[in-house]
Amino acid sequence: MLRNGIIGLILWGLLFLSLLYNQSSSLTGTMLAIAFFGSCILLGLSFRGVNEFRHNYSRKLVGGMVTTLFKNITPPVDEPDYKYYAHFRPGYNVSGLDIRRSQLVGDFTDLEGEDYTSGKIGLTTFEFSEIDLQREETYTDKDGKEHKKIKKVFKGIVFIADFHKDFQGETFLVRKKLLGKDKWRLRTQGVFTIELEDDDFNSAFQAMTTNDIEARYILSSNLMRKIMEFNNRAKGGVKISFIDSKMYLFTETNKNHFEGKFFENNDKKTLNQIYTDFMLYFDIVEEFRLNRRIWSKE
Repeated sequence: MLRNGIIGLILWGLLFLSLLYNQSSSLTGTMLAIAFFGSCILLGLSFRGVNEFRHNYSRKLVGGMVTTLFKNITPPVDEPDYKYYAHFRPGYNVSGLDIRRSQLVGDFTDLEGEDYTSGKIGLTTFEFSEIDLQREETYTDKDGKEHKKIKKVFKGIVFIADFHKDFQGETFLVRKKLLGKDKWRLRTQGVFTIELEDDDFNSAFQAMTTNDIEARYILSSNLMRKIMEFNNRAKGGVKISFIDSKMYLFTETNKNHFEGKFFENNDKKTLNQIYTDFMLYFDIVEEFRLNRRIWSKE
């Protein structure tokens, strides 16, 4: 919308200059000037109104939803120290250091993000936000001149859960593509592929690991079912890694998940979609709390 408004303003400016040049009457020129600058003011106010609406939508509605969701949690009766809370900060994002530690994306030079949520469920801390990663590349043309171009690396949501108990190996779930860059990049790091017992899961994901036995403990039938449910709902690609004490879940998408649309209906359907997205993340975290076998080998 902002881009279209700027283009319209430029075209209107060119039209104004053309008409002003061809008008001999000073009164006509004055009226055109008033119309042009009045349009600029109205357009500026419109942009300001849209930005304020988006900010308030994220802060009040989405932030309030996160708070309400956690108030409805019922703590397990056998875990008296079970804690749960969440904080929503629209202007923050997951750090670039954590994104690199996930090993799920290639190199990037620019990072932008927003709509950061962090909190705790039981002993597990979590954080997620929208992320846009880009890489600036330099290339030389046929005349020997250097040029720079911006390449998209990843755009979507990054979710990180820290279980505060280290995995012994590293396990990855990437999209099953014949020429998938993630798969070949990981193979250069000593990671090998495995096949799991669920055929549908194997069709959707390529499982890779440095520890075959642990990977099968992690990827229980219940967890694979929840990941498939999440993958089927997601509009873009999903990839996951389990490294050190953390699970990294990347969901690729081109839309802004947690902002309202100024000229669209932000009704119950939109809020239900956001609520369902949140619940799918937390269901996966809860599965790790229940699957104690992952760490019972220690």
